[in-house]
Amino acid sequence: MMKHAISIFSVCALLSLPAYAQSGLIKTLDISTETALKASNVAMQTCKEEQLSCIITVVDSKGLLKSQIVMDGAFPHAIETSLRKARTAASRKQETHLLEEVTSTEPDIAMTFNAIGLTTLSGGVPIRIGDQVIGGMGISGAPGEDENGDDHDAVIVNQALRAIQSDLVE
Repeated sequence: MMKHAISIFSVCALLSLPAYAQSGLIKTLDISTETALKASNVAMQTCKEEQLSCIITVVDSKGLLKSQIVMDGAFPHAIETSLRKARTAASRKQETHLLEEVTSTEPDIAMTFNAIGLTTLSGGVPIRIGDQVIGGMGISGAPGEDENGDDHDAVIVNQALRAIQSDLVE
């Protein structure tokens, strides 16, 4: 009888665990693979129209790769640079070029950023729903600035993100 009571108690305790465990969950929003691919394809089309060979990378809010396009003729080193831009934008929750000010006055921070795979190069932009960062997008390989003096990589990323804005709803 005692064994039976302990077994019933154990089953009841196990059944009630999910209710208690749920309060310890962290809920995050992340960009979907489909939306990441859509943003990447928009950026690729822009690059093609401008006769650029770039690497286009999208990561989720944790910096995990969702999509990466290596365009024909792109430089191999741009693969890592594009990924770093996307991860930096997602983890730091700001455009990568904004970090240049911090690292230009603090060389130790710049060395740390480099050691952990972050970058201050322009072309990394966080992907947001409202104030929440759900990913990051980075492009590497579009040289120079546009006619307004804006970094070409960042301009293309921002164009692609505007194109997917209607897909970014909770």
